[in-house]
Amino acid sequence: MDWASLPADLLFSISSHLREPEDFVRFRAVCPQWRAAVSHEEHAFFQPWIMASRWLEDEYSENLVFYSLSTLKTIKVRVPDMKGKRIAASGSGHLVAIDNDDDLSAVLVNPLFGKTTALPRLPEFFHDNGTHGWVTGEGVITVVLYNWMSESMALWYHGGGITMKGWAIVPGRKLWLRMPYYLRMLAAHGDQMEMHLTDLDRDNDNSVVLLQETQKVELLGGCWHGSDELFKATTPYHHEWFSLYRMVKQEEIPVHDIKNAIVVQSRDSCTRTYMIPASCDFAALCSRNAFYYLRKQFDDGGSYYALYKKCLASEELTFVKHLPEDWKLSDEWFMPTLKIGTL
Repeated sequence: MDWASLPADLLFSISSHLREPEDFVRFRAVCPQWRAAVSHEEHAFFQPWIMASRWLEDEYSENLVFYSLSTLKTIKVRVPDMKGKRIAASGSGHLVAIDNDDDLSAVLVNPLFGKTTALPRLPEFFHDNGTHGWVTGEGVITVVLYNWMSESMALWYHGGGITMKGWAIVPGRKLWLRMPYYLRMLAAHGDQMEMHLTDLDRDNDNSVVLLQETQKVELLGGCWHGSDELFKATTPYHHEWFSLYRMVKQEEIPVHDIKNAIVVQSRDSCTRTYMIPASCDFAALCSRNAFYYLRKQFDDGGSYYALYKKCLASEELTFVKHLPEDWKLSDEWFMPTLKIGTL
């Protein structure tokens, strides 16, 4: 058989079942015909990776460390610009890293491409108060940062011919419900966004919300425009009590069926918790209408991390698997992607 002559639609179908970036890259490297049939931006969802935290001595390393549930391998990515930095935000295949010696200096990192982009200097209210947040977007990038000591949040946008030279400052108490509006204003006005804002006068309890979109990675805390569904999640600190609610005006309606989707939840931050389409190609994450989380377990021999699943319909909690014994501080998810390259 002449493998190079396989129909393009068949090649695309095959590539859609590849759940690891490495497999997708190898697929496109087979021959020029296969590479031309499927661009690097046309891959389906990759399986979520588990991301190792960077504490203490790890913050001075150039390496980012991930674990793949499908290959059962640790993935080490060297990014020289990560040395001396901690991770403050993630999402859409990117990380925001803050300099340990200058907490107003930040970079945007794409680990799969090994590329970094310097972000504008952070506003002064981040100094000595910590920085948290998320990254969202496909084709464009929006960075949202906040801290617990300020009532304001900072937004940065890149795409559609706009690259902001500074941060747009918005009230934190209104961010969650107004996020689709803010994204439209960023796309239209960039650095001048604040001059064009109007007060929507909407109350908000600062709950974490989710905007539902079909066939796209979804992020608790992050919102995309173009959808009419909002979800709220309970706090991430008690996984066994996890619940989802659909937000209809001011009412919260319990949700026990997210259909052909799953949620992977990071304990310390709902902004690093994702809802994605379920896939029979996902290893260990193959059940629909369920959420998955990592929990540290203790026994007579010490401690270890384990993956658990909770069915939203039955609320049944199931042990899925152990993580490697040498894995540490690993309760965050990362969504690898090749769809967004260098800014």
